[in-house]
Amino acid sequence: MDEPFRWMEAIATRHSYVQDKIKKGQPVIGVPYKDGALLLGFAPQPGKVFEIYDRIALGALGHPADVEKLRMVLLDTAHLEGFNRSEKDVTLARILQFGIAPGMKQNFEEIARAPYLVQLLLAEIDFNGHSLFFRMNYDGHWEMLKNGAAIAGDPKVMEWLQEKIESAAFADWPLEKALVESCKLWEESKKKFTDKEEDSAKSDGPANLKEAFEKWVLEAAVLSNATSKKSIYRPVSQDEIKQLKSGLSLA
Repeated sequence: MDEPFRWMEAIATRHSYVQDKIKKGQPVIGVPYKDGALLLGFAPQPGKVFEIYDRIALGALGHPADVEKLRMVLLDTAHLEGFNRSEKDVTLARILQFGIAPGMKQNFEEIARAPYLVQLLLAEIDFNGHSLFFRMNYDGHWEMLKNGAAIAGDPKVMEWLQEKIESAAFADWPLEKALVESCKLWEESKKKFTDKEEDSAKSDGPANLKEAFEKWVLEAAVLSNATSKKSIYRPVSQDEIKQLKSGLSLA
C-alpha cells in the first residue's frame, strides 16, 4: 500500500537533486528583435548556444554531457522529420511534443536511471516570420512563450528575467540594442541575486559584465529574417561583439 508514496517521495528527491546540481547554471536569454530572434549567454567554456535546424536554435545550461546528448537527439529528430515529411513539418512544438519530451519524462520517472541535469531554451522563426520561444525542463515539461524567455539554475533569477523580458519592447529594437539590453539584464540579475556572504568568484562566476567578458565566453546567435539563405541561423560576429562592448562602455 505504501509503494505509491515511496515513488512520490523518490520523485520529490530527484527534483531536489537536479535543482541542486544546476542551481549555479548561468542564465541563457532569448528575445525577439526587429528582424528575428536572439539567444545569448556567458559561460566559462563554449557549449551554450547551438543550431538545430534551418529555423531553430538551442540554448542550454547544465551538465555538458547531458546537453550534448539532448542536442544530438534534437538534431536527429529534426532531420528525420524533414526527411520523412517535409521541412515545414519541422517545428519545435512537434519536435518537443512527439520527440524528446516523452523520453525525458520517462527518464525522470524511472528511479533507477540518472536524470538529465539540464534546462533548455529553444528559439524558432515560424514560416510567417514570427519569433517563438520554448522552455523545457529536465523532467520533460515544456512551454511556449511568444515575447522571449530565459532559463537559469536559480528559479528566482529565471522568474525575474522573464518578467523583465516580457515588459521590454525587444521586438521593436534592432539587433544592436537587443544585444546591449540583454547583457544589461544578465548583469542586473547577477547584482540582484548574488549572495553577498559567498565568494561570488567561486560560487556564481563573474559579478558583472566587465568580468564576464574578461574571464568567460559570450555565446550569442541569431535567427535572422533579414537573410535570403535557407538557414537563417548565424553566430554573432566578433565585430558585433566589439560594437556591443562599446555600447556597454566596456571597450
